[in-house]
Amino acid sequence: MATFSNLGLKLIAQGDEAGTWGTTTNTNLDIVDESFQYNSKNFTSDANLTITVADATTGSSGSPSGREQILEFTDTGTVLTASRNVIIQPSTLKKMWLFKNSTAQSLVLKMSNGDSGITIAAGKDALLYSTGAGAMKQSESASPGVTQVTGTANQIVTSATTGNVGLTLDGSIMRKIASGNAATGTVTNNFYNGTNYNRYKFTGSLQMTINNAGNLTIQPITTANATGVGNFLGSGYSTDLSTNSLARASLTNGVTNSWTVPLSGVGSANQQDVWWEICMQRDPTYQSGNGYPYYGFGKIYSRSGLNTDESSVIEISMGATNNGSWNTFGGLRFTTPANVISGHYLIEASN
Repeated sequence: MATFSNLGLKLIAQGDEAGTWGTTTNTNLDIVDESFQYNSKNFTSDANLTITVADATTGSSGSPSGREQILEFTDTGTVLTASRNVIIQPSTLKKMWLFKNSTAQSLVLKMSNGDSGITIAAGKDALLYSTGAGAMKQSESASPGVTQVTGTANQIVTSATTGNVGLTLDGSIMRKIASGNAATGTVTNNFYNGTNYNRYKFTGSLQMTINNAGNLTIQPITTANATGVGNFLGSGYSTDLSTNSLARASLTNGVTNSWTVPLSGVGSANQQDVWWEICMQRDPTYQSGNGYPYYGFGKIYSRSGLNTDESSVIEISMGATNNGSWNTFGGLRFTTPANVISGHYLIEASN
């Protein structure tokens, strides 16, 4: 009695097929060849479709056997009005396929009526497989055409309509939100972004030509590039690096709407270089009536340009006060004692 393989190959027993062995073998070879080929099936009615892989039988062009490697489904008459099921039989079949849905409706590929199946969006393709347990499977990372992914958390999920990969960054990851060159020929530079975030890191540098030492003013501004964010408790100190004594001068402590930072002397070159790194983080537990305020700290480095006749480090910190509109905070305004001749900035943020 003849038996058949998973793909429908006829297994010839010892002593069988006398005189017809060659015909059976050729059919088996055609089945093997077909399992690596392409075929298509056109929907001619608005109904579910069942394709049965028959033993010792091959398909033909436009009438697939179901064992083809690549199966495309079309709807040239546009008869489909809704998503339809495509059931591949038998449910015990073990195989992998590349299914291409060239219809205008989504298709659900199944191994049986009781199988929930895998949905392939219209116009998309997907690599699916069956283990013989009666259910169509997908890889946990999914194919681009698959509308849903089953797997663990933090996987890449594909869009059912565009195929684009959508990623969500962890809220603790700082990423660049703005950068560029400073505005030259002016004493005022606003470094900000149009979206409010919970955490910020501001870095950058400015250069100016100046005859006398002066102060740098740093003030919070809104996402719309305006002042009026609110006051804070500011403090800090500066360290003179021009000597080995580390002489310290305290910044003004108290409620303020800006930091007034003394810069180093200009030295003999009349050029002033300034660098900064300022971090700010929202406190989500305090004073929500005026928007949750920020706590911050940072360092300002300044030196006398082309030489190091004068240089200093200023450490600053800030705390919250109950006024203003901190929910509109978007950046910092830097006001220099002379026009900026060059500079750049970078803003990183996260929620």
